[in-house]
Amino acid sequence: MANPLTEKNSNSSLKSVHEMARHKTSSMESELPQSDLPSNFGEVVKGIYRSAFPNPWNLPALTKLGLKTIITLVDEPYTPNHVVFMKENGISHHRILVQANKDPDVKIPDAVMCRILELMLDRGNHPILIHCNKGKHRTGCVVGCFRKLQGWESRDIISEYLQHSYPKSRLLDEKFINEFDVSQLSRLAQFSDVREWQPSGNFKMPSEENDKASSKRLLPPIL
Repeated sequence: MANPLTEKNSNSSLKSVHEMARHKTSSMESELPQSDLPSNFGEVVKGIYRSAFPNPWNLPALTKLGLKTIITLVDEPYTPNHVVFMKENGISHHRILVQANKDPDVKIPDAVMCRILELMLDRGNHPILIHCNKGKHRTGCVVGCFRKLQGWESRDIISEYLQHSYPKSRLLDEKFINEFDVSQLSRLAQFSDVREWQPSGNFKMPSEENDKASSKRLLPPIL
């Protein structure tokens, strides 16, 4: 279950400043140096972001995104700096633990994945950041299931997963994504019109170097 870690700040002047920051988000996004954001940062669609666990020095850049919600998929504790950051910016925090796909006999419960996807499908929670430790496996599974709701082809979903998880991808992650039944969220997906959601284009995938390396890994060997 999701456990809110922080509550929205009740100070009216702080809220006014925060609302002004939200209106400026779209224009400021393009000015954000990607190096200041958490590692493995990426834009899933406009208003939904993914990354590794944010470090305290990433918080100023995250502030410019005007985040309303953060979903943490691991039990790693936040520092006092993180707590202050969320409180001052009125960010709702959900810690929803997702198991790593390392054991074929252990599977992420559908109820857990559905809870995360429900939060993502509610535009009232946007802008939203989803992260685990490295932004590769747990986050990759969440984004992969989200892409299925968007109607992406399996090969494209797995390709995106590989780009972010390189060089340590997990076949059990791919298996989970391919087998996850999105029909249980079909009505909500249709209501939100999620198939039409697109990225803003202000943020790129992981570095081109990783993309090229991943592509080389996928190419058949030259005989």
